Amino acid sequence: MRDLLVTPSMPYLMLALAGALLAMLGLTLMERVPTPAALSARAGRLSATGRLLAGQAAGGALVALFLLAAAASGARGGARALLLCGALAAYLSLGLLLPRLPERRRAREAVALRQLTPGFIAFVRVALGSFESPIEIMRRYVARPYARLAPMQALVAEALQIGTDLRLRPFAALAHTARSRGCRELSDVAQALAQAEAEGSPVEAVLAAQQATLELILQGEFKRMIRRRTIYLLLMVAISLVVGILINLLFVMTRGGSVFTHLG
Repeated sequence: MRDLLVTPSMPYLMLALAGALLAMLGLTLMERVPTPAALSARAGRLSATGRLLAGQAAGGALVALFLLAAAASGARGGARALLLCGALAAYLSLGLLLPRLPERRRAREAVALRQLTPGFIAFVRVALGSFESPIEIMRRYVARPYARLAPMQALVAEALQIGTDLRLRPFAALAHTARSRGCRELSDVAQALAQAEAEGSPVEAVLAAQQATLELILQGEFKRMIRRRTIYLLLMVAISLVVGILINLLFVMTRGGSVFTHLG
């Protein structure tokens, strides 16, 4: 390890590692909900396949750098193992994990929006029953930030901004924004609201039916999740019980380990 730290290539290796860590930090601290213009520009520049290829190239370059440092320094033992682990970590992080972060964030956001859709429907139904305008409904929904409602409030705030920029009706802007989030249930609700807003027809019955259906679906999924977790917990308890019994039997059969002492 001491020889590795005094090799001539170590400063360049540390600079390369620092640059890779700064790039990872920048990707991690990237805004979660960018502006629509930046989002469309970024999507047009680099697709999922492009991100994967770029990550593979960056990870391969770092792997080559680590392997070159290991070969040039003549590292042995722990130093060589450290460099090989660094190469593996660089490839896994830059080549596999970071390129898939946007898809994972999008999937998590879609799940969160799906869970928040029944509450949003109830809020809109109550507001429409009070004869509030769509723009006031959406403004009142984002007036008080709540951490639990943050994904839906961010979507509604973006819809308000898009409606102002593109001169769309409030619910039409909401439908336009919801289509880019990947949540089919929210898209259906927003489309129904936009259609009712354009035609001037009541939408309470449609919203009530969609709310009831979505609540039943979410309740069923929650029950299945609880059932799966219960099965996993019972399985872990059973495995631990069997392992404990086997250990106790082995302890008794070997007379507290004295058999192995005599064998040695």
